[in-house]
Amino acid sequence: MTTTSTLPPVGQPLRGASFGQAIKRFFQGYVKFSGRASRSEFWWAMLFGFLVSLVAQIPFWIAYVQLIVRTIELQDRGMSASADQVAGPLGALLGWTALLLVVGLALLLPTYAAMWRRLQDANFHGAFALLSIVGFGIVPLILCIFPPNPAGVQYDPDYRAMYGQAYGQPTGYAPAAQPYEQPYGQHPPYGQQSGQGYGQPYGGPQQP
Repeated sequence: MTTTSTLPPVGQPLRGASFGQAIKRFFQGYVKFSGRASRSEFWWAMLFGFLVSLVAQIPFWIAYVQLIVRTIELQDRGMSASADQVAGPLGALLGWTALLLVVGLALLLPTYAAMWRRLQDANFHGAFALLSIVGFGIVPLILCIFPPNPAGVQYDPDYRAMYGQAYGQPTGYAPAAQPYEQPYGQHPPYGQQSGQGYGQPYGGPQQP
């Protein structure tokens, strides 16, 4: 069994994460958009967010039904629904609406961060998560179903730092491949071996 001390840090995928581990890492990576997340981390977190939103909506709908019932009762009596007569149900409805907004905002950033990392674990750019803003939320969700791809290591900050050090400067997203023995720009000129040149330049005098 994996102990807490041996768990990888948030941003490195935890394969086979439990529900509790996934929720803990969900909030620890509140605004962490770099690195990767396993499928178990992401989908347990999505289930948690769905359940929290569902529970928060129950009192909202109760208050909404109470307001509708109160309005219908007043109309049956031939009375118009004034603000004083529906103040109780209306106040409860507004209060639970504010709670829903708070819950939604509290889950917004960690949800996008977890999706961003999950996409990168499947070797897709995390920016695909932003498609949900323009009404294509089903696309990143489908991509999050894909299995982990070893090439996704290119999105790990430690890998990018190592890759950048090998090339002498930091880079952005680096391809998941080993760097060449010599950095680009330090290879010998075309037609010339390393440390050796032609016997004489083109067009020079011929040696006997």
